[in-house]
Amino acid sequence: MKMLRATLAAVAVVISLAAAAAEPVVLFKSGKLVTGCNYWASHAGMMMWRDWNEAQVRKDIAALSDYGLSVMRVFPLWPDFQPLTAQYGGGGSFRCWTQKDGPLQNPDCVDEEMMARFRTMCDIAAKHEMKLVVGLITGWMSGRMFVPPALERRNLITDPEVRRWQIRFVRHFVREMKDHPAIAAWDLGNECNCMGGGSAADDWAWMFEISSAIRLEDRTRPVVSGMHSLEAKAGSPWNLRDQGELMDVLTTHPYPLWTPNMNREPFNSLRNGLHAAAESLMYAGVSGKPCFAEEAGDMGRNVCSEARAAGNVRNALVTSWVNGLGAYVWWCAFDQGHLRFPPYTWTAVECDLGLIRKDFSAKPVLCEMKSFTEFLKAFPYPELPPRQIDAVCLVNESEKALPPSFGAFALARQAGFDICFAGAEGKLPDAKFYILPSGVDFNTYSGDAWFRVLDKVRGGATLLVSKGNEMALSHFDEVTGNEIDYVTKDGSTVVFTMKDAPERPITANRSTTVKIRPVRSRVLGASAAGEAMVTVADYGKGKVVYVNSAIECDTFLKGGAYYGEKLNPAYLVYRAAAKVAGVRRMVTEKSEANVGLTEHRLPNGRTLVVAVNYNDGPVKCAITAVKPVARIVRGNCTDGVISLGANDFAILEF
Repeated sequence: MKMLRATLAAVAVVISLAAAAAEPVVLFKSGKLVTGCNYWASHAGMMMWRDWNEAQVRKDIAALSDYGLSVMRVFPLWPDFQPLTAQYGGGGSFRCWTQKDGPLQNPDCVDEEMMARFRTMCDIAAKHEMKLVVGLITGWMSGRMFVPPALERRNLITDPEVRRWQIRFVRHFVREMKDHPAIAAWDLGNECNCMGGGSAADDWAWMFEISSAIRLEDRTRPVVSGMHSLEAKAGSPWNLRDQGELMDVLTTHPYPLWTPNMNREPFNSLRNGLHAAAESLMYAGVSGKPCFAEEAGDMGRNVCSEARAAGNVRNALVTSWVNGLGAYVWWCAFDQGHLRFPPYTWTAVECDLGLIRKDFSAKPVLCEMKSFTEFLKAFPYPELPPRQIDAVCLVNESEKALPPSFGAFALARQAGFDICFAGAEGKLPDAKFYILPSGVDFNTYSGDAWFRVLDKVRGGATLLVSKGNEMALSHFDEVTGNEIDYVTKDGSTVVFTMKDAPERPITANRSTTVKIRPVRSRVLGASAAGEAMVTVADYGKGKVVYVNSAIECDTFLKGGAYYGEKLNPAYLVYRAAAKVAGVRRMVTEKSEANVGLTEHRLPNGRTLVVAVNYNDGPVKCAITAVKPVARIVRGNCTDGVISLGANDFAILEF
C-alpha cells in the first residue's frame, strides 16, 4: 500500500506539472517577427556531432548571425547522444545494456563527450545572441531514421522499452542543459509523428510522457510540438486538440511541394504566399495554443528559381508578421549536396535546401530575410498591433480540414477582410460574423456544432454557410430561407454572377448537384438561367448567407484558381457576405484581389494598413478609404493608388 501511495503521488506530480504548463507560453512575441533556420553544421550535416569541428561551427553561426537570424532549431542526434547497445547470450537471450558495446557512462546512457560538444555550440550561439529551440528526440530526419542500435526495428512511439530510454535521455539532457541562457525552448523532436505510433491514445500517452519528462526538469521553458501534417479530425493520431492539451506551442512545416494542393500556381503567388500563415492560424485556432512556421522552404532548384523563392519568402515573412505568428524558420542553414551518406545519397531533393551555399555565399532568400529583419529594426512603432479580425471561421473536426479552411482564409483575404479559426466542436468565441465552409460528408459538422452556431445567429450574428458535396444541414428550409428541390450525385458546373458585380462570372464545380428554390430568401447571386446560387435570409435577429456550392474547397482544389487569367472571383461571394454582416474597415474597396490588406489599430487611435502584393509581378491597387492617408510608412501611394513591386508590401497610416 505504501508503494502504491508513492506511485500515485509521483503520477500526481507529473500531472500537476503538465497542467501548470497548460497556460499559454510566449515563445515569440506577436508583432515582432524573428527569423531563423534549422541548423546542421555546414561541413558534416547530420554527422556533425561525431565529425565535430568547433571552428566550422563558429564560422557557421557567425555567418547566420551576420544576416540577422536570431533563432536556430538544433538537433542532438539520438543515436549519437544515447548510443545504447545490447548484449545477448545463448539462444538470443538478453544479457545486458551497454554503451557502444562497453559499460554505460551513466544510468541514462548519455554520451558525455556529445553533451560537452552541444554545450560548446550553445556557448557559441549565446555569443551571437542566437536563441535555440532544441529538438530532443531526433530519431527521424529528412527521410531517414536515426535510432540507437539496441532500439532499432521497434515501434519508437508505443514500445515501452523505447519509451523508458527516451524518458531517461530527455530528463538527463534537459537537466544538464537547462542552465544555458541560449536555449529558448524544448522541442519534442523532429517530426516525431513520422517515427511510428499507434492509436490516438498511444500517441497522446507518448506526448504526455515526453512533455512531462521535460517539465519535471525544467518548468521555465515552453514545450514545442516539432510536428507537422497534423489533423483537426477528432480521434485521429496526433490530432490538434491532443496537441493543444499537452503542448505549449504548436508548429507547422508548410512546404508547398509536400502539402496536398499547394504549389499549383507559380511559386511566388498567393496560394504559397498565404500557406505558412493560414495553416499555422488553423492549428492555433483548433488547439488553442500559439503556432509558428518551424520549417519552411522551397525544396530547391528542382521546384523554382532562386528569384521566385525570394519573392515567396518576402510574402511569407510579411504575412507571418501581420498575422502575429512571431517567427519564420527556414529549412535549412547550409546546402548539403557535398555530403555522401544517406539521406543525401538517396534523393537529390535534400541537397540544395540551404540559405548559404557550400562556398559560403548567401542565396537571395537569405538576403530577403536580412532585409526584412532590417526593416523591422527601423519600424517606427514599438510593435505591430494585432490585426483586426472580422469573422470566425469554424474548422470541421470530422474530415480533412485544410481545403475548406485555407479556401476560406484566401477568399476572405481577397475580399478585403480578415478571419481567425476555431474548432467547430468546441466552445465558440463570440463574434458578429461566422463562416461555416462546406465539407464532404453528411456529418461534416455535428448537430451540436450546427446548433451552437445557430444560437449565435438568432442572437444577431451573420452566418456565411456554403453547401456542397453531401454535407447535411438540419432545418435547412427554416435556416436558409430556401427549399431543396433535389440532390444528385452527378457533378455539374455552373457559372453565376453576384448582383453587385455582374461583370465578373464565377465558376462553381460541384461534385454533388443541389438544386434549391428560394422561398423567403433574397437572391444575391444567380446563373444566367436564373438558378439561385447565393441567398440571404433573416434568422432570429441575425442573417444567414447561403452559398449553393463548396466555393472554398472548389478554389483550393483547382489549379490556377488564385492566379492570373484563371483566377476564379469566388471572393466576390465573401465580399457580399461581409457587407451583409456589416464589416467595417478603414479601407472599404480595393481594385486588386491578390493584394491582401490587414488593419492594425494603434494606441493613438490611428490605423496601420499593410498591403501585400501576392502577385509575381508589379501592380497598381486603387483603394477607397473612410479617411485620408496620414503617413506612408513604407512604399508608394499616390491619389489613392498603391504601387507595389512583385511580392512587395506597403504600409499606410490613416
